[in-house]
Amino acid sequence: MKATGGRLILEMLKLHGVRHVFGLPGETTLGLYREWVNFSGIEHILTHDERSAAYMAEAYAKATGRVGVSEAPSPGVSHPLPGVLESNVGSVPTICFTSDVPYNNDKRNMLSGVDQNEIFKGAVKESILITKAADIPHLVRRAFRVALSDRPGAVHVRVPMDVYTQEVEVHDVYADPAMAEWPQDRPLADSGRIDEAIRLLLSAERPVIVCGQGAMVSGAGEAVRELAELLSIPVGCTMTGKGTIAETHPLSIRLIGARGGTSFANRFLEEADLVFFVGSNTDSAGTDAWKLPPRCGKENLKIIQLDISRVEAGNNYHSLVNLVGDARATVAEIVARLRTSGAKGRSTYTASDVAAAMGELERSIAPCAASDEAPVHPIRFVRELAGFIPEKSMVVTEPSMASIFSAAYMVQKNPGRWFLSNYSMGALGYVVPAVVGAAFARPDHTIVGVGGDGSFLFNCGEMETWARYNLDVKYVVFNNNVFGWIRGEIEHVYNSSPFATNFGYVDYCKIAEGMGVKSFRIEEPSQIAGVLSEAFAKRGPVLIELRAKSQDVECPPVPRWIPNARNKGIPFHY
Repeated sequence: MKATGGRLILEMLKLHGVRHVFGLPGETTLGLYREWVNFSGIEHILTHDERSAAYMAEAYAKATGRVGVSEAPSPGVSHPLPGVLESNVGSVPTICFTSDVPYNNDKRNMLSGVDQNEIFKGAVKESILITKAADIPHLVRRAFRVALSDRPGAVHVRVPMDVYTQEVEVHDVYADPAMAEWPQDRPLADSGRIDEAIRLLLSAERPVIVCGQGAMVSGAGEAVRELAELLSIPVGCTMTGKGTIAETHPLSIRLIGARGGTSFANRFLEEADLVFFVGSNTDSAGTDAWKLPPRCGKENLKIIQLDISRVEAGNNYHSLVNLVGDARATVAEIVARLRTSGAKGRSTYTASDVAAAMGELERSIAPCAASDEAPVHPIRFVRELAGFIPEKSMVVTEPSMASIFSAAYMVQKNPGRWFLSNYSMGALGYVVPAVVGAAFARPDHTIVGVGGDGSFLFNCGEMETWARYNLDVKYVVFNNNVFGWIRGEIEHVYNSSPFATNFGYVDYCKIAEGMGVKSFRIEEPSQIAGVLSEAFAKRGPVLIELRAKSQDVECPPVPRWIPNARNKGIPFHY
């Protein structure tokens, strides 16, 4: 076919199943936009910030199982990096296209010209430069292949502005059909190692399964549930793996680790004689800095780790068996071999043990869930909020008081991708744009965002995007006028006075209303039900401002903060 570079890029994206691209205009991208005006099948979602566009693409990829795509012009080329990094570190396949001045014109000091590949090189799996339009089909295919292969991640594609307008004759406009969705390849771990893993699982008396985001992405939940039931193994999930199995399942110990893991769940890891990590990169958050389970000092502890990446398998723990392969395929094979052999495990755990622990958890928070204190107790709020969230919904959160209390105490009743968070990098400024990506990914769902006021101020301009597209977003901003997580860290870890954490009063409702978003404010517990009922009654964007305490005076379930809170008589939940 004969086409311009801009048209070729759009054709290649469409062939790879791309339906939405998040971004904003710039002079260096206008050659692409000229083609886009008359091109159907790919909707351009106009954002207010390149960082927001990258976060939208990341959330979109999680919610759809397809590659998320964002685009940025050369003046804002460094802005997408936070979202690109979150994708890459979190193993989420995204492609960030950036337009540029003509190649080598940065050497002439042309306005906004810079070596973009050097900027992105350390943040992505690969940074690609397209210097001629004829190379577009091949290099776009490569971008998708790199983003989706092995351990998925982010790819950057740099397109000089003159490449968009070059007209060329090409004969390789096609897509690899296996490169539209993820995961595509489902490699099975080594057969002999699977047998060794089975031997260890059968011999364990206190085994625990820990599911990370890899288990969620792979769709391993059903296989994990079968394995747990066959051998009577409790199952915990990290923040990014939340929902791999339903948290109402009799063997679910809900969240574990340092971000929302409670003492009632973490106790199983402390007492375990075997831990089977499924799709977890055993990072510091999921293991409480490698204390859950302990990395050293417990000689009878055995580790099995299953990961798609050979680099990650065995990276942080001395694993007796490293299974390199797809989580769903490999766990399903373990289950099949167990059923064929009829072998019985030695686990001393029963569903009654898990029920007892989860019952203790519920009793520990019952007074808080019924508290009439003001500001509203976070546990009461998230529990009431959960009661209003419709069946077709998705919850999006970020590092804040909102995230930890939501993750820990908002119980996920059904398995699957219901809870989104950015706990790979953990930068602020995530939820306000991420709900946009989730809303376009699942247009028939209500998207519930919960975040902090410090994060909200990073990119609150995207509320205009909510209003412009009439997205069904219900967003709760926890307002305590501080960077609460940092204030909590200063208090509970450094035992020091607050420094550079407080900011002035902001009327978030007025900001929302000025952008066309309906708003409510909750200051007393008696207001919760009425506000939530009205907020969820109609489709469309809503902001709810919730007055809240800071983490230094109401300690969430973060294990390393608990000793300080206990010693000083600060209310804590763990």
